[in-house]
Amino acid sequence: MRLACSVIATALAAVALHAAEASSQLIADAEPMEACEVLRLGDELDVPEWLAFVRAPDLMVDAAGRVYVRGRQDAAITVLDADGGFVRTIGGQGEGPGEFVAIGAMGFVADTLWLQNWPMLHTSFFDSAGAHLWTEADHGLPSTGPSTERTSLPLARGRGFYIPAAGNHGESRVRLPMMVGSRTDESRDTLAFRFDFTDMRIAGVGVFYYSATLTPPIHRIDPGGDGIVIADWVPDRPELVTVRQFDGHGRLTRESAIGAVLRPIPSPVKREFIEEGVKKAEGPYESARRRGEPVPRNLRAAVEEGLLLPDYYAPVEDMLVTRAGGLWLRETTTTDGYEGQWVVFGPDGEAEFRVTAPEGVDFRATDGDRIWATSTNELDVPFIVLYQLVRPGACGAANSRKRFS
Repeated sequence: MRLACSVIATALAAVALHAAEASSQLIADAEPMEACEVLRLGDELDVPEWLAFVRAPDLMVDAAGRVYVRGRQDAAITVLDADGGFVRTIGGQGEGPGEFVAIGAMGFVADTLWLQNWPMLHTSFFDSAGAHLWTEADHGLPSTGPSTERTSLPLARGRGFYIPAAGNHGESRVRLPMMVGSRTDESRDTLAFRFDFTDMRIAGVGVFYYSATLTPPIHRIDPGGDGIVIADWVPDRPELVTVRQFDGHGRLTRESAIGAVLRPIPSPVKREFIEEGVKKAEGPYESARRRGEPVPRNLRAAVEEGLLLPDYYAPVEDMLVTRAGGLWLRETTTTDGYEGQWVVFGPDGEAEFRVTAPEGVDFRATDGDRIWATSTNELDVPFIVLYQLVRPGACGAANSRKRFS
């Protein structure tokens, strides 16, 4: 593939670190910033239906600063203005044009909003006022997983991003291609490979939604649908995070190499991961054994193998891509007391600043110096929170947080 820009490489572990960043996971010279809370939405007992969430919602921001809120498995999304005010809902339950069983994914191609149905991956497109434009039918099998789960998402200029279904491979893992291609034919270009399932798998027993650390690669679609960003590293020795950006035709447009400090997973922590896995698997394991099904002789060894448990923590655990071409990487929080920060890189690949998410807060989308996030209250009810990026100590008494329900 063609490299359109020069490779941007940051310093590796051999380079001397500034004292302020000596404990950081990613090796990047970046000034600290602070996330100052300015707005909460839904952190009350009595909230409107559009702010009532069972699980933390997905958030994204359009070019005008409007916020799009997708509750998990809902059939409609909510649009908010830049100040958190209600604008409209888009979608609805049903089988008609612009209606859904549930919305499984959302995004943009340029200024056009798309929402994807689940489990049949029909994709509906809407204008900026929320009017339904057209629906692109999907003719594949329902994406219900794990053997049939697949990805088929629209990109700009008639392109798409694809990960095929794994098929029936029992509890064995398979590597699946991450591809781009035309939405109207089967021609595909492979960008990278990923496991079909990275949580714990035990042959003859089942698949468990439990993992010890993130298994690479991770990917995000450009906010305007102009391509894919993939972050990758070697799990056995993750001292370098390679970030590659591809356009919709699979051409490599930018590549950055970011050094990372190796953080071993302590033996006691490994044992705790394994013990927790054994607890989760014991019941299904015994049930399968009593039914006479073939199961591993040693459950503990099977759990250790099925966890994909490396010697080192993953250097990053989350990633955001901005409309301006920037990249946010969330360092992994480790058991040695290091609270992972978000390290922010500009369009040129240079580190710009670091910011720590408050405890229990997940950053979901950014808009300039504003961060839209989610958290949960003391009743474990999810809500939305908006932060402003400021210099350290600038929140202070001047912060007049708004609360809307």
